[in-house]
Amino acid sequence: MRKILYIAFSILINFSVLAQVDTQIDSVSFEKIKNRFKDTNGWNIFSGEINDSIDTSFLYQTKDFTVSISENPIAFETFHSVIINPYFTDDFDDYDENYINYPVSYSVIYDNRLVSLFRNGKFVCHRLTDFERDLNFEEKLNTRKFKYHWLVNDKLGVLSGNSIYIWNGNDWIKNKIDFPLKNQPKLFEDTDFVVFGDCHGEWGGTVYFFDKTNGKTYFTESTCANSVIKKGDRYLVLAHLGHMTGSTKIKTIKAPRKLTQAKQVEINKTKNGQALGYTDLSKEYETALNYWGIQLFSTFSYKERQLFVVHLNERTFLAEIIGNDIQIVYPLFNNEIYTHKPVTNKYENYTLMNLDHYGTARDKEISVIIINGKRLIKLDWNENHSH
Repeated sequence: MRKILYIAFSILINFSVLAQVDTQIDSVSFEKIKNRFKDTNGWNIFSGEINDSIDTSFLYQTKDFTVSISENPIAFETFHSVIINPYFTDDFDDYDENYINYPVSYSVIYDNRLVSLFRNGKFVCHRLTDFERDLNFEEKLNTRKFKYHWLVNDKLGVLSGNSIYIWNGNDWIKNKIDFPLKNQPKLFEDTDFVVFGDCHGEWGGTVYFFDKTNGKTYFTESTCANSVIKKGDRYLVLAHLGHMTGSTKIKTIKAPRKLTQAKQVEINKTKNGQALGYTDLSKEYETALNYWGIQLFSTFSYKERQLFVVHLNERTFLAEIIGNDIQIVYPLFNNEIYTHKPVTNKYENYTLMNLDHYGTARDKEISVIIINGKRLIKLDWNENHSH
């Protein structure tokens, strides 16, 4: 009976998916987020400064940064829906129920589809035009069982058994190119590097640059990297950690090959009780931003503007940073969207942000946010995830 009800719910969700649209085209309302800061006395929580020093024209102020409403907001067209794992099973105990019904690896965008992989080793593919499943494409892909997946050199790559295979448009071909990942998401890839990271919580994190030309891996500290973009000749690495009051940092790296080289046995490991990244003494980076009491979950480019997904004061919103002023450009569903180890990647015209939440599904993806031009789409797996 339970499974029948679940299938019926899935059908209902898929039937109504296109109706679940919340669109704002001509203007953006910031009243709810303004009231949120006002109701919680949102300024000066962490700064320790006396109230007389606060400039009340800001929503929030510390000694390091301020928060205000942008004079150049972005009126995104928003879409929010729930999509169901079609491979739902009753074969689990209560402890594992949520864990096994979420993707085993972070979803990717391939050929205008959201491609997701589940514990039974099968793919589920949703067309980004209407968010319906592409059953024909799923049938083509699901010819073997898979453990993990990524985009490798802009092609769909999978881990099956102990080998990586690449989809050539008709079949899976065994990969002959060095690829450094096995069971973790990719942060960034260009013609020179595959970038990935590890996170050991309060013991730090490391960002790795795998050199495609020589097979070597270079590293530095990043606690914990969630987004990498390239601006000019520099790689910008955004990191955050939710420990204590939260923290966030941006490092810019011009020459990754001048960072410390990692031995293969050191990658994703700690050293002397801390993340390997702390042992990089090269100083081949610059710190562009370093804040406490705030978390930046993601960064991406929008029409030559660099935007950030910001978590502060129990709210999550989109902003750009001008100097040390965090200017809110969009309230992002007027909600608290919380995640521990998000990852953001660019896929041609799409930006995809994968979100986990430990209390819901441990390290598994529970939601994605997709940005396509002015369309901002949030898809939740199995239930509405608002934290």
